[in-house]
Amino acid sequence: MAWRKYINGMALSIVVLGVILAGLLNFTTPESGAIAYGSFFIVFFLLFVCLGTIVGFYGRRRLSNNEVIFKNLKSAFRQGTLIALYLTVLLILRAADLLNWWDAALLLVSVISFDMFFKEKL
Repeated sequence: MAWRKYINGMALSIVVLGVILAGLLNFTTPESGAIAYGSFFIVFFLLFVCLGTIVGFYGRRRLSNNEVIFKNLKSAFRQGTLIALYLTVLLILRAADLLNWWDAALLLVSVISFDMFFKEKL
């Protein structure tokens, strides 16, 4: 039952981070500087970590015939973090006008490689 508390905490975090992100988007301007950009990227990253973990966990649960395995939560968190990191780095590169299609492709290959590395280690 500890996994339910973890998932419920992440669901609450999604709501809170979504409200914070909406507030940042509505009440800050791009001219606000590095504090506005930094807080946006941090909140965006945390929001997608939580969202990716919940979606990944319930996707794994559905594929494993409704069995709740705590190992699924660990894998979902790892992959949710990597996906959130990928999306955040893409946004940072886009904000700096440095994003090209080959950068996105190389970053995707790097994220997949990190996932395979951590999957073997854990």
